[in-house]
Amino acid sequence: MDLPEPHSAEQAVRDGLYDAVEFEANGILSVLVGEDPAPVMAARAGTAALAASGRSADECALVLHASLWFQGVDMFPAASYVARFSVGERVPAYEVLQQCNGGMAALELAATQLSVRAEPSTALITTGDRFALPGIDRWRSEDGILYGDGATALLLANDRGFARLLSTATVCDNSLEQVVRGPDWYDSPGSKQLALGERIAAFPGGMGAVREAAGRLGATVRSSIDQALVDAKTDMSEIAHVVIPASGRAKLQWQLHQLIGIDEAKTSWEFGRLAGHIGAGDQFAGLHHAVRTGIVGVGDKVLLVGGGAGFTSTCAVVEVKSAPAV
Repeated sequence: MDLPEPHSAEQAVRDGLYDAVEFEANGILSVLVGEDPAPVMAARAGTAALAASGRSADECALVLHASLWFQGVDMFPAASYVARFSVGERVPAYEVLQQCNGGMAALELAATQLSVRAEPSTALITTGDRFALPGIDRWRSEDGILYGDGATALLLANDRGFARLLSTATVCDNSLEQVVRGPDWYDSPGSKQLALGERIAAFPGGMGAVREAAGRLGATVRSSIDQALVDAKTDMSEIAHVVIPASGRAKLQWQLHQLIGIDEAKTSWEFGRLAGHIGAGDQFAGLHHAVRTGIVGVGDKVLLVGGGAGFTSTCAVVEVKSAPAV
C-alpha cells in the first residue's frame, strides 16, 4: 500500500472546506491527502507488494491498473508507468476503468488470465488516485462521500500465497450509466468541476426514478454477493469480515441493511471513516488493514464487496491461509 497521512474532517469544517451538516451526518473522521501523482504512488505500492510476497518480478505476467480520477497527464498510459517502475519494462500492462469497481474488476480479470497459465505466474493489480482541485473537491463534490488519496496493490498468483481467492462474481446493469452521466456532453475534460449531485438531480423522471434506479443498483450488488458466496461454497454466517466501499454513515446504513444485512462491527467501516473513499482501492486497502491489524487471521473468510457507476458490482470471497508478510 502507499497511503498518505490523514487530514482531519473536523479541521476541514473549521477551515470552511467541509460542510458542518455533512460532517455530522457522515461520521467520517478524516481522509488521506497526498501530494504525489497517482501512478507514482501505485508504482510504489506495487513494488512493496512484490517485495512482501518474496516473488520474482520475472514471474509477473500481467499488470492491471485501476483508477477513478485523473492520472496526472492527459492521454497517458498510467498502467505502463506502474509496470515499468514496479515489475519491469516487458510486462504487459493495461488500465481497467470501471469507476469505483475497477480494482475488483481487475482482480477477476487477472484471476481468469492466470488460470490458463501452466507455469507459476503472478499478476500485479494496482489502484491509484489523487483527488485535487480544481477538477474535483474531495470535501464537496459528492454528498455522503469524501475522497481520499492513495494507491493499493495486490499480487495474485496461480500457485501459492497467504490467502486463497475462492470466488469472484460480477453482475451489471448498464442502463444505470445514465444516473451519473448527467444531461450534457463536453468537448474536453475539466470543463467544469465535478458535481455528481447535479448529474443525479438531472436524471430523467426526477427523484422517483432515482429511487427506482437505486433499487436496481442494490439488486445488482446483492446478486453479485450471492453469486460469490455460492461459488465459494460459503454461507454469509461463515464470513468473518466484509470489506465495503468507504462512504458516509447514511450510505453505510443503506449498504448494511439493504445489501448485506450484517452488523457494522463486521465491516471495514472503522477503517473507511479514517481513510475516505480511495477510488478503486477501498477493497484492497480494507483487506490489507484487516490482515495487518489482526481483525482477521488464519482460517477466516473475507467478503470483498465492490461497486461502480455503470453499474457493475464485483464481489469476491478470500480465505486467509497463513500469516502474510505485510
